[in-house]
Amino acid sequence: MFKLRHPIVDLAIICSDFQQSLHFYRDLLGCEQVLDIQIPAETAIGANLAPTAFRQVRLKAGQTLIKLVEIRSPPPARSLDFQSGVRWLTFIVEDLPGTVSALKAKGVKFCAEPVSAPDAKHVVCAEAPDGILVELVEP
Repeated sequence: MFKLRHPIVDLAIICSDFQQSLHFYRDLLGCEQVLDIQIPAETAIGANLAPTAFRQVRLKAGQTLIKLVEIRSPPPARSLDFQSGVRWLTFIVEDLPGTVSALKAKGVKFCAEPVSAPDAKHVVCAEAPDGILVELVEP
């Protein structure tokens, strides 16, 4: 393994509907917006990140950054069906029932009611944009 300067891995989400994703992660989940930056075409193409320049809004979730990407002519949204690629983001929370209740009041949709797991008291998944699930876990 290479040596990490930052012990947390950040992730980027290419948004099919940027405003919907920003609303979900920032306004509904409460992630803090820490940066709104334009990535020039030279960087995007040179690093093979995207086929053109794009906007990236970075949201802080604990020590992790969720980078939402707004690009001209975005790809279509993936479905919530089981498929390869990134499937879910996991947030370890306190008081899962209370958290679920508060998020439902804001309009967050959940796939099912919380269940127990071999390694957790409660687990539940919310429907995020672009075919990603947000897994909430109370250990």
